[in-house]
Amino acid sequence: MRNYKLKIANIKWVLLAFISCNSLFAQQPKLVVGIVVDQMRYDYLFRFSEKYSKGGFKRLLNEGFLCKNALYNYVPTYTGPGHASIYTGTTPAIHGIAANEWFDKKTKKEIYCTQDKNVTPVGSNSDAGLMSPRNLDATTIGDEIKVASNNKAKVVGVSLKDRSSILPAGHAADGAYWFDGSTGNFITSTFYRNDLPKWLLDFNAKKLPTQYLEKGWNTLLPIANYTESLPDDNPFEKAPNKKDKPVFPYEYTKQLEKNNFDIIRATPFGNTLTKELAIASIEGEGLGTDAFCDMLCVSFSSTDYVGHSFGPKSVELEDTYIRLDKDLEALFIYLDTKIGKGNYTLFLTADHGASENSAYLQSEKINAGYVSGKELEKKLKQELYKEYNDSLVMKYVNQQVYLNDSVILVKKLDKFSIEKFCVRYLLSINEISDALCGEQLILQTENDMLFKSLVQRGFNNKRSGDIMVMYKPGFMDYEKTGTTHGTSFSYDTHVPLLFYGAGINKGSSLRPIYITDIASTICQLLNIPYTNGNIGNPIFEVIK
Repeated sequence: MRNYKLKIANIKWVLLAFISCNSLFAQQPKLVVGIVVDQMRYDYLFRFSEKYSKGGFKRLLNEGFLCKNALYNYVPTYTGPGHASIYTGTTPAIHGIAANEWFDKKTKKEIYCTQDKNVTPVGSNSDAGLMSPRNLDATTIGDEIKVASNNKAKVVGVSLKDRSSILPAGHAADGAYWFDGSTGNFITSTFYRNDLPKWLLDFNAKKLPTQYLEKGWNTLLPIANYTESLPDDNPFEKAPNKKDKPVFPYEYTKQLEKNNFDIIRATPFGNTLTKELAIASIEGEGLGTDAFCDMLCVSFSSTDYVGHSFGPKSVELEDTYIRLDKDLEALFIYLDTKIGKGNYTLFLTADHGASENSAYLQSEKINAGYVSGKELEKKLKQELYKEYNDSLVMKYVNQQVYLNDSVILVKKLDKFSIEKFCVRYLLSINEISDALCGEQLILQTENDMLFKSLVQRGFNNKRSGDIMVMYKPGFMDYEKTGTTHGTSFSYDTHVPLLFYGAGINKGSSLRPIYITDIASTICQLLNIPYTNGNIGNPIFEVIK
């Protein structure tokens, strides 16, 4: 019996060795395409699926690998941290992008995650070009591709948002390009290069934003077909073009007269513009045409702007996803033709999800509501003044309290006691379900409790606040129209994750997979080192 078991064990080891050896020779892609759909909840894959084409989302679902339980493993769930975490394989505690903007106690100002006054705009004279990845403390997939190839591979990032092109592309990229709403052009900064490449100058010269906006926005399908949404005219939406009612059709003549091209962000045509830029960058940079695997990072941002204005139950959002599906289909067809089907690897995910509109939830008799961050900060200052004869609060932002360390030091106060006092007061507020002291997060080992562990992974010692606050599910610090995100709840943390193409299995998995697992999976596929701050694990089911 013992010999029989040994033989079985030996057979298993031989099989594992065979699988491992074969995985070493899995087809290497010529191009990796990372796609992030800003504010895409997992359910959008299926809610609008009857209106999707066969060649967009459904192509990835039918021919690729779907991670059904892909989760963000930290808070806050914002755009900057999301993009950084996807491409670095780690969380804000390590990569440093603690939020879209955080409060700096030394300067007493908020710092934007990609701001950099030491660079010069390229392609623009506006502050929109004062951007770089200097605040990102870890390498990206693209950085590792550049280093592993001795700078022979190319890496490019494109998006409407600066942070959504810069943070994915990373430090060593050949270029990151983002939209300047004051000119309608895509720009960069001297961090990457001193001039715009000819292909981008030619692209900007087409004036596509003007062409798209001149046509206005009406539904792609007869409006009666949008059965997955609330009626077009409902009280839970706000039109970003200041129209009296947020109902179709929309026109943008006034914005064009004022050269306000930023309005395209909150239309589905911002995604179409991004798709065209992605194709132009592949052509212009010659991506995927030599022996070295290149990378293109694409982020579709209009879904976020539309979601913030109109909310998850709007006809506008449904129409945006139907149109995005067609943009994806066109991009995939182009990749098949240009790079060759089976010669590229692609993944698609989101930087965060979104809450249902709280007023809508209330109309359905579901517990939900709103919190005023300004009012909360005011009341906390008053309570601290009663106790310590000083407000002691510098700022309340991102559901975080920043205490005045210099005053605490001068008055020789015990900071931990102040933090605990704040927590006790905050927990007395009905809309708040939990609050944590920064000192505890620094000193304690990782906690398995959901909120506490998520906060610890998102807590950056140098950039996060002193007290972390969690509102009850369904509560938000936002307007009563549209929606927002940023919490530790499933509506913000559960996102789509699909892989497709060279070296990728067909199938699905229901086990928990974390957003930080994407980077190590791609690095494993390419046989290159993991990103230097990586905490994720390769998704073994995904790779052939």
